[in-house]
Amino acid sequence: MPELWDALHNTYNSAVDRPCDLSVLDELPDMPAREWASFSALELMEALAACSSLSSPGPDHVTWVHLKKIVAEPQCLNIFIKLANACLTVGCWPKHFKESVLVIIPKPGKPSYSAPKAFRPIALLNTLGKLIEKMLSNRIQHDMIAYDIVDPNQFGGIRQRSTEDAGLYLTHLVRTGWARGLKTSVIAFDITQFFPSINHDALMAILRKQGFPPLVVNFFASYLVGRSTSYTWNTFVSDLRLADIGVGQGSATPPSHSLLFRRWGGLVILRGAFLLWRSASSTVLAFSRLQRTVSDSGSSKAPKTRPPSKS
Repeated sequence: MPELWDALHNTYNSAVDRPCDLSVLDELPDMPAREWASFSALELMEALAACSSLSSPGPDHVTWVHLKKIVAEPQCLNIFIKLANACLTVGCWPKHFKESVLVIIPKPGKPSYSAPKAFRPIALLNTLGKLIEKMLSNRIQHDMIAYDIVDPNQFGGIRQRSTEDAGLYLTHLVRTGWARGLKTSVIAFDITQFFPSINHDALMAILRKQGFPPLVVNFFASYLVGRSTSYTWNTFVSDLRLADIGVGQGSATPPSHSLLFRRWGGLVILRGAFLLWRSASSTVLAFSRLQRTVSDSGSSKAPKTRPPSKS
């Protein structure tokens, strides 16, 4: 089993020690630091209500059902709120919340399971820490929208935006292209191992430049390092291993991190393309252009287009 654990760990942590040129962020303007309000009981209850009671617990075996019953007691609720606020004020993410279990599940229909890519890792985190992460992620996402930090055409990973919205937007682009005699193309691509590839220094610089308050930046300086995980497959469990690169999978904050990182940290959009969809690691672009055909004589000409019917 040690060889299996080594192969899995090397695969999911392959981005270690990769260099990152922070000069790409020099042109990004420095926004003034915003104020940060303390978490409220309402924020905690809303974040907790969105958690499925069927989700598996983390290493401490505390389920969402347990937490929902615990916070029903006002005294316990106040303790959790104080803990969440203290993490931000002190700038420390407790070691207990940095530990995770990575469950290895075989992907169905693979011809061979001799390679790590034939398995899907499912990260299980301690639920109380994940609840605080959800509260923090909701705050960050609110700021991203309120201060125009996220791309206006960002549909994936944003609350109250859905696949249906992306579909309507694509329909609009296609029909607009038709009206102008243009053909619309769509290109989709996925970034492999994106979460583990996010550079800590670049992410911290983006947070500072985008006006997030110093206590949030200092908190993530602790949050991003010192993480560890153990791998489990069937009844076999590995030793605890350092997983200190990128942003942790299974957490609530990485989707927001990825949107910040990809908007400002080096994703170059094709000139003239419209961002149609972007999730944690996938991007869909749409662009319209005048397509040209080659005649029998070898010269190129624009094809005749017919506007769409009004029916």
